[in-house]
Amino acid sequence: MALNKKQHWHTRAFHNFLVERATSPFAWGTNDCALFVADAILAITGTDIAENFRGKYTTELGALRIIKKITGGSTIADAATYCANKHGLAEHTHPLMAKRGDLVVIDNGGNLIAGVVHLNGRHVVSVGENGIVQLPITNIVRAWSI
Repeated sequence: MALNKKQHWHTRAFHNFLVERATSPFAWGTNDCALFVADAILAITGTDIAENFRGKYTTELGALRIIKKITGGSTIADAATYCANKHGLAEHTHPLMAKRGDLVVIDNGGNLIAGVVHLNGRHVVSVGENGIVQLPITNIVRAWSI
């Protein structure tokens, strides 16, 4: 089951999501990088790709445990792959070809985090300590088309 973007997703749904979450701080289990991305995709498509993970952890250790339990893996890339495969998202052969709104995993100083390609197509957005952060698109290591 592939996901379909809502009409005017980039001018309404995703834009409004970014405005609403601009200063929402990082919080495990509610506004961490995985759920930030899932919420963005929910705004874009109306589908919750993280339904299996929601409400099941409140700490970093809890997140790692649920990733292991559901995916058998140990990283955000494993969780992203699981969600992408479950919803029929095609992985980009060349991750740097990701487009606006696409799900990505990015190397952020040696740590893998989930993000979404920004509306400008030149950055990846994710959640940081005090709200949305923009990261270099050149650090994308994996990407899936929404």
